[in-house]
Amino acid sequence: MVFLFYSCTPSSIKLETKKGLSSYTMFGNTGSRDFYFPVSIGDSISLKWEAEINGSFPNSSVTTFDNYVFINDLSGRVYCFDASNGKVIGALKHNGSVFTTPVIDQNNIIFAAAEDDESKSLLYYYNFSTAKMLYENEIPGRVMTEMIKTDKEIFFNTEDGKVFCFNLVGEKVWEYDTKSKIHSSPALGNNIIVFGNDDGEIIGINAKEGKLLFNEKIGESFFCGAAVDGNNVYIGNDNGNLYALELSSGKVNWKFETGARITMVPVYNKTHIIIGNLKGELYSVNKETGKLNWRTNTRGVLNASPLLTENFIILPDLNEAYHFVDVKTGEVKKTYLLDGRGKLTPVIFNEVLYIGYDNGILRAYEFNN
Repeated sequence: MVFLFYSCTPSSIKLETKKGLSSYTMFGNTGSRDFYFPVSIGDSISLKWEAEINGSFPNSSVTTFDNYVFINDLSGRVYCFDASNGKVIGALKHNGSVFTTPVIDQNNIIFAAAEDDESKSLLYYYNFSTAKMLYENEIPGRVMTEMIKTDKEIFFNTEDGKVFCFNLVGEKVWEYDTKSKIHSSPALGNNIIVFGNDDGEIIGINAKEGKLLFNEKIGESFFCGAAVDGNNVYIGNDNGNLYALELSSGKVNWKFETGARITMVPVYNKTHIIIGNLKGELYSVNKETGKLNWRTNTRGVLNASPLLTENFIILPDLNEAYHFVDVKTGEVKKTYLLDGRGKLTPVIFNEVLYIGYDNGILRAYEFNN
């Protein structure tokens, strides 16, 4: 089942729903960027529905609320689909590009549209119960990396190096200028926002006060986003190195060399870190020691974060595929070929698997076993 949705549809989303329902609220589900889904799954899936949207995807993911699925694209749109059949409920259209996964807060959706020809973005708060725009804020700089939401605030950075905190009623709480280019998505843990920059530095900022805690030169540029687990930060860089850092100080605990540029956010479970690089090599690394568990060459291009379950890694591949990889051995158990580049980080919600690929194809799969 394929649904086509283009610019003739009005810019609105109206949903009949209630607050407090189950949701997948942001990229990585939490501010720490937790891509681990603690269930065992099968590798046999059947297509439930497919939808084609107007623009291409960045390396983002869907978010969900109740029986609805949201996704952004590079033509300045945020779409809403009925999760049961893929029918388009509506869309919000704006100038520029929406690089960031839309954030869900109760009955509100929050997202940023980066202007294509100017160094600015517009931050939107939209209520999908009333179909009304609540707040609109102009942000200096282009928002191109993923946002974080807590119970009271959202956090994000801009390409020109500014970090912002806004509350959930559209008011700016603080702003910090790092004075460096940033293409690394932030993560949050223990009241610390952490990310890398284009100068190869790791930066930590106090999330409550917006004050710099540390700025440590590590290596080459960081286009990879950070993931936080306890007092540990995991992040990769253009050297092809995966780092485990101390969250409170930015100190390097260990380094693992993959040999090629890393852009995906690392994923982890209780014992392992999973990371891939642009040469198509996928690694499992021990969290405590930084020692190799296994290495697999997919012969593809890996730049979007996978979904990690108890037994499988569901891995997007720019070489027009998604792979089911055995967590324990690294063996590729099954590969699903696509008609475009695998772009979206997979999400499982209500026992349905969501993936996406160029040019703007979103698919929902059911598990057969």
